[in-house]
Amino acid sequence: MRLDRIFALVIIVICLLAALGNWLGGRTPRAETAMSPGGTGSTANVALIEIYGTISDRPTTPFGSVDNSNSNAIIKSIRQARKDGVKAFLLHINSPGGTAAASQAIYNELMRVRQETPIQIVASFGDVAASGGYYVASAAHHIVANPATTTGSIGVIIRTQNLSPLLNKIGVETGNIKSGQYKDILSPFRDLSTGEQTILQGIVSESYQQFLNAIVAGRNISLEQLKPLADGRIFTGAQAQQVKLVDSLGNTHDALIKAAQLAKISGEPSVRNYSSPGWQDSLGIFFSTSLEQFLPSYRELQMARWQKIPLALWE
Repeated sequence: MRLDRIFALVIIVICLLAALGNWLGGRTPRAETAMSPGGTGSTANVALIEIYGTISDRPTTPFGSVDNSNSNAIIKSIRQARKDGVKAFLLHINSPGGTAAASQAIYNELMRVRQETPIQIVASFGDVAASGGYYVASAAHHIVANPATTTGSIGVIIRTQNLSPLLNKIGVETGNIKSGQYKDILSPFRDLSTGEQTILQGIVSESYQQFLNAIVAGRNISLEQLKPLADGRIFTGAQAQQVKLVDSLGNTHDALIKAAQLAKISGEPSVRNYSSPGWQDSLGIFFSTSLEQFLPSYRELQMARWQKIPLALWE
């Protein structure tokens, strides 16, 4: 048997085993993180929820989720931690944002925890926690940012493009057969009509207002104070603290200490990582990384999918 056939057979077997494991086991909380100096997974009182990358509602692969930005997986981790009776959530956010609905879904789940339980929620910002990333964080009782963190970018965007001048130069004509006037809205092959601009601006304005209302509900800030800061501009963590978009400066360890204080945890807090990948997720990460190495265009193809989702809380 040729070597390439043997390799293909091994890959198929691994895929089947990974899919079976994901179907049987689902996404479950993993071992306790090394952040905690003591305790066991079953007695952890702080749940670490990691949110990395572009937040979205995309489905998992047969290998599970290959990152910590899938809103469904994040919500499932939040619910499991709540069910386990933890006293605090530590959200570690390193995200430029994501789609509007996915960011909103995580925010709503956190606010439900905040309103229905005594669990304390502290957000810790990494390199970036902007737009949809800040949307999610605004559900926390307390936000900790590094002084150099990039945050803010409060706003909503719908991208448009018109390729018709280029297509005209090379002699390409396009057309549509559509069921209604606006079925091809956001077509890249023509200019937006006045009616389409009105529709899209209405969507952006409504989503933007929802974003502002969420921040006002989660943060100790009025709409009048927030609006001048919510024009899409970005801030360093230090600047964000000055305008009350974050509460204090520090790293993840500082955020953990704050979570323990708010939750009145005596002694050293015990942390359990509810976002740590299981074996099926690790396989997904492995194969995703392998594809990026052998197929240089793989990442570009993955990112191209986001152009099909017009409403975004990231830039």
